[in-house]
Amino acid sequence: MKVVLKKDKFGRFIADNKNISLDDYLLQSDSESENESETATDRLKQHPIKLMLRAIGTPKIILNKTKRLAITLFNTFYYPAMKKRLNRLKEIGFIEQIPSQKQLWFGAYDMLRYFISPGAASYYKTKNINFTFHQILRFLNDPSGISDPIGIRVPRDTIICHLLEVVHANPVYDLQLLDQFDDGLDEMEKQTKQMLDKIHPRYNSIMAITEDVNYHQNLLNYVKKYRINPAERQMVRASGMAREDAYFLLAECMFGTLVSAFRYFNRLPNNFSDLLKHVKNNPKINPVYCDEWILEQFYEKDLLMKN
Repeated sequence: MKVVLKKDKFGRFIADNKNISLDDYLLQSDSESENESETATDRLKQHPIKLMLRAIGTPKIILNKTKRLAITLFNTFYYPAMKKRLNRLKEIGFIEQIPSQKQLWFGAYDMLRYFISPGAASYYKTKNINFTFHQILRFLNDPSGISDPIGIRVPRDTIICHLLEVVHANPVYDLQLLDQFDDGLDEMEKQTKQMLDKIHPRYNSIMAITEDVNYHQNLLNYVKKYRINPAERQMVRASGMAREDAYFLLAECMFGTLVSAFRYFNRLPNNFSDLLKHVKNNPKINPVYCDEWILEQFYEKDLLMKN
């Protein structure tokens, strides 16, 4: 099936799952991520108590992240603030239709259970990292960063901190979130360089969480390419054994970019009764809510059967 990439309001081609090849994911499943280092970072060497203290940070850092958590909670319960964010994303061209609040909440749950949690758990298992403890470190470092799975309520610097601290399966979704801020991508590049120069204000706490010593250099290289051409080949990380499950792989294709994720959200039922049935009856992602061009690739490779 031939699909055409759309352009955003800035005249750039939009990163989407329309230019994703399953081969990119399947090949990555058989090897480690490009340039991933075997050198152990502090996250892998230091005592858990010391890592927790580093993640908490200085009083100034605690004040800053408390403020950002308050902003996130405000945006969560004050709908006009959230609506402004969504309208901005629609104006850029990332969203064709704004989902209802019910679709957003249940869509966020689907993203978490189908993609984020199983992918992260599988990846961290390959690194001999306890997944639960890793989430505790992330919470201590930036509670607002784990309070909103779809990222439409958090401040700019929470998105940036999340990108800097977590070795991403694919950073495209979060880079698209940053486009809602006029200086989002500028600041992303600046702060990634600060991490490499070891002068970032939160360097100590972020490096208590990041397990790959080469991640920030790889991220910076990709951000520069993305800013020139968002449709650049996406930066896909190995995910342990998770991609052996075709349904996880389908979820990764749908939730890897903001554009495709919001198409999924909009296809969900729009009443609580049907949404609750959806949660109960679909322990794995339901292809009926997924993009046809992605499904065709699965059918061609016999990864899924047509109904």
